[in-house]
Amino acid sequence: MPNNQIKASIVILDFRKSKRVCENVESIQKQQTDFEYEIIIVDNSCLPENAEKLNSLKKYANVQVYINEKNTGYIRANNQGVEKAKGEFLLIVNPDIVWDDALTLQKMVDYMEKHPEIGIMGPKQINDDTGQVAMTVRAFPNFFLQVARRTFLRKMPLINKWVAHDEMQHLDYDLIQPVDWLQSSFWIVRRTVWEKLGGLNKAYFIFMSDPDLCFKCWEKGYKVVYNPEVVVHADGRRASEGGFKAFFQKWTLRQHVKDAAIYQFLHLGRRNPHKHFKPMQ
Repeated sequence: MPNNQIKASIVILDFRKSKRVCENVESIQKQQTDFEYEIIIVDNSCLPENAEKLNSLKKYANVQVYINEKNTGYIRANNQGVEKAKGEFLLIVNPDIVWDDALTLQKMVDYMEKHPEIGIMGPKQINDDTGQVAMTVRAFPNFFLQVARRTFLRKMPLINKWVAHDEMQHLDYDLIQPVDWLQSSFWIVRRTVWEKLGGLNKAYFIFMSDPDLCFKCWEKGYKVVYNPEVVVHADGRRASEGGFKAFFQKWTLRQHVKDAAIYQFLHLGRRNPHKHFKPMQ
């Protein structure tokens, strides 16, 4: 149950990015809030030197570090972090995030408190490598398009148009708006909603748990909202990036396809709950 003394719990899952996690935590420590918050780090790296660097963050009283003996996957490790959390609001944050604005956390929590109809919300992200806005908003997944975008099929006019819509390339990233789903690189989730939805779905190992949870959020009568009034930075690297050839070279890309197939099976015949939204009574 939430601890009245802690309003927000920030869960960071690391896989061999300890240096960036330290930068992340250092930037969080500069956040200016009128409430208490905690930082929970879960490590799936299975590297002693990585664990040693993360354990150095225990010097902060509001930081907890959990080192897993084996890689339990993105879903189980994030659920593990949330199980340790005490806050009313849960923030699922990638290791590479940097909080440049000292009021980021306060703004996120304030907006959620003013809008109880929102279950999940995410900020605008800027990629370090390009300085461009990260495309963190997507339409609910279509397995064919997920595969087609990585092959020659993407060059076909009609399919290219479908892929562009799937990637929400038409979205105005300067407007606060409800969206199908947000990548879980930076989420704030109402704890009561997380518990109603049962956390991240263990049917997946790394990918697809974010559209799955957003889908359920809409089904339960809560909105998923993109909020560009809050801005964070990320390194811009994606574990699942790559085309057709990369499929045979990268385990993570093959896992992405596997998780996408599972998502397609679990959502077969279910209509888009965003388009048929019924607010919680």
